[in-house]
Amino acid sequence: MGVTAPGDIDTNQQGSIIVHKHKQQGPQGNPGTGQPENPPPRGDAIAGVEFKIQKLNLNLTKNTDWETLKTLTPDDAKNRVVMGSETIKTTNLNGEATFDGLAVGAYLVTETNAPANVVKKAAPFIVTVPHPNGNAWNYNVHVYPKNTVSAKPTKTLDDTNATKLGDSVTWTITQTLPELQNGETFTEVSFTDQLQEGLEYVAPATAQVDGREVNVTVTATGNGNRTLTGQLDDTTNLTGGETVTFKITTKVNKPGKIVNTAKVRIKTSTGGDTTQSTPDPGQGGPGGAPTLIYGYFDIQKYVTNTMIAISGWKQTQTPHTLHNHQPE
Repeated sequence: MGVTAPGDIDTNQQGSIIVHKHKQQGPQGNPGTGQPENPPPRGDAIAGVEFKIQKLNLNLTKNTDWETLKTLTPDDAKNRVVMGSETIKTTNLNGEATFDGLAVGAYLVTETNAPANVVKKAAPFIVTVPHPNGNAWNYNVHVYPKNTVSAKPTKTLDDTNATKLGDSVTWTITQTLPELQNGETFTEVSFTDQLQEGLEYVAPATAQVDGREVNVTVTATGNGNRTLTGQLDDTTNLTGGETVTFKITTKVNKPGKIVNTAKVRIKTSTGGDTTQSTPDPGQGGPGGAPTLIYGYFDIQKYVTNTMIAISGWKQTQTPHTLHNHQPE
């Protein structure tokens, strides 16, 4: 028997599990001790992550149940959940979710929901209340499951040489890759782009990783071949922090207001999977939805210094690019 013994546990005392959610900074750290980390985690706090805890049918005052815990996996623990013991909390702006008023016992902790920028949820894990801490028992247990988080993709527009219908414009989708754990690799970096009516895809699209050209496969399907899907052909050498860009060229064939967004999907070898959209109209910020407006100038001739139209003057209409807005 160690310095802490099951017989020393105060079953009348209530405890807590304090979950701290922060962005994964490089490889996963060492197993937690149940104590607050000092110094605190360096990764940005993640709000809006939902956790569920469920009490297990184990008696922590028995040595045999502690022996069971040594080999109990989270998957096997699902068969030991006490009915009606489920509690759900969501992390606050500090990345914390506190489950308090807990009876002594073992708990299965599961991350059930997370914001769209989370590539991979934390794996389920088991926590005991209290947690052995040297020669004492810690009834307020701090845990630090980490998440791999991805930046939101952006989309920009280059219409420098577009002055009339039929001219080409270039849309650029940009995605910064998230950091990975040791041994983890990217298995997919792809995009989908539903072109608005009035745009015609001009092949081929191109892709770059940190400015170097890489191979990309793009298919155009659907009505008018305006549903674009594309992915990098080789993701094995990608690393976290690199910037991937997809460049798509289109012709503008109809006047009107054209707003274009896209979605980027990232998958990893350890089950990471997230899909995020470029900003929608009105969201502002760098890379907000670029808007292209093609219209007509109406030309009418008037008598100087009057509003009297000159009869016989023929009104003409000429298509032009009227507005290209990308929020700063």
